[in-house]
Amino acid sequence: MDKPLTVTTNYARYVLFVLLGVYVSNQWARYLLNYLYAVSDDDYDDDDAKDFISIEDATGISTSEYGLLVGYGFSFCYVICGLFMGRAADLYNRKLIIFYGLVIWNVATVCLGMSENFVQLLLSRILLGIGESFSMPASYSLIADYFPAESLAQANGVFAFGVYVGGGLSSLSIAMAQGIGWRGSAFTVAGYGLLLSLLVRFTVREPARTPAVTAPAPANRTSEAEEGGGYAPTNGSSGDAEKDYTARESAKLIFGNPLIVLLIFGGMVRFMAGYAIGSYLPDFFSQIYPDDNTIYSYLNASVVSVGGALSSYAGGYAADRWEKAGQHRARMYIPAIGALLGAPTFFLVIVTPNFYGAMFFLFVEYLVAECWFGPAISVLQKALPARVRGVGIGYYSFFTTIAGSFMTYIVGVILDAYTSDAALKITLLISVCGMYLLSGAVFLVASRYMPALDSSSLKGSERQPLLDTRQDEFETDDEVKTANRRGNAAARRTNSNRETF
Repeated sequence: MDKPLTVTTNYARYVLFVLLGVYVSNQWARYLLNYLYAVSDDDYDDDDAKDFISIEDATGISTSEYGLLVGYGFSFCYVICGLFMGRAADLYNRKLIIFYGLVIWNVATVCLGMSENFVQLLLSRILLGIGESFSMPASYSLIADYFPAESLAQANGVFAFGVYVGGGLSSLSIAMAQGIGWRGSAFTVAGYGLLLSLLVRFTVREPARTPAVTAPAPANRTSEAEEGGGYAPTNGSSGDAEKDYTARESAKLIFGNPLIVLLIFGGMVRFMAGYAIGSYLPDFFSQIYPDDNTIYSYLNASVVSVGGALSSYAGGYAADRWEKAGQHRARMYIPAIGALLGAPTFFLVIVTPNFYGAMFFLFVEYLVAECWFGPAISVLQKALPARVRGVGIGYYSFFTTIAGSFMTYIVGVILDAYTSDAALKITLLISVCGMYLLSGAVFLVASRYMPALDSSSLKGSERQPLLDTRQDEFETDDEVKTANRRGNAAARRTNSNRETF
């Protein structure tokens, strides 16, 4: 055994930023195909040059085949394996789960770069889905154990930068493909991920598990909870972090809670809009503004990474602050507001007749709409016991990814049948704006089930974001459980000295 490690605020932040790097790799590899497919070959007459820069020319895939590759070709194994990985994150060493996943999905990215046809691309996407399923449940479970409830939305917001930084880097892949080819772009993405896997393996430690902040209270609801039919808050106990739940018990805790059910449904609808944007907006700009393909690559990278990251952090920060000010529904109001503002701004993206005007409104759309994920996930993390959080994230990923993949496939089928620019615009307006409005309504309904705050929730300055524990790198479940018992005792002793994120 190595010398025990004291978990400090700075170390927790370090782990958060390592996990952010993992999320960047996750999203870069996942959406690489979306942007490589949007590479324009209009300036090239030579077939070899087209095959070098364009994955569509090199492999001969159709629009519906592309929709399958970015939809169910990836998501089917991703969501099925994600349920098992959620359970694994509740029981086993989460750092190692993330490490193995990193290796698998970056090997899959290498396979993508070596593909010659649709079948080989499909197999690489299936392997990518298996590998990426390892990451999310374990990552969110770690974050919930490194940061306290009142800072979770903010920490999740920082972690969610990975969606936008990874998406921005994926957008740059259009320019990369024109320089080093689409195969070289895939190998570059894989190289980054494999190097990062070493950082995870040798520098991240497994923390003790923390109890839930809120739990079902069927017998003694507060009056506020009764109004919304929701759940009353309770303080978690050390036993919560220790108890192992069966798969059936975990499912009952998740699907017996109307707040979580509505949260999942709202996420499903919101993901349908997000998948439509990620899968077909690059193609929209390629078709409508073919002369601006390269500048789109750079501008979109800035829009996605800067606009998305700012919105993500602001959403988490605002939710934490608003809740501390006494608004117990803040973590559902923020996603609702973002979705309802996102619909009109995306409408302007599609109908604006000027490239730079469309990019401006896209930046505004990211600023107002991408604030939702950190607050929404923090509700899920707070509502479930420590040993059920991984499964909860697994179920959330399962349903939201299935819904998003369904949207990408349906849009692909429609665009195979109707190939005009007008059809592309109308399809995007319906699939994005309509889903934004519906998800906003669902999040507002879900807000009625948010539990009332207890007095300690309003005193964020007296709490700290970390378990101030001493522990080693645990490779077995028995060692983790031993550390959990020590960590819970230490957490109770030092609770009064906690500081905010």
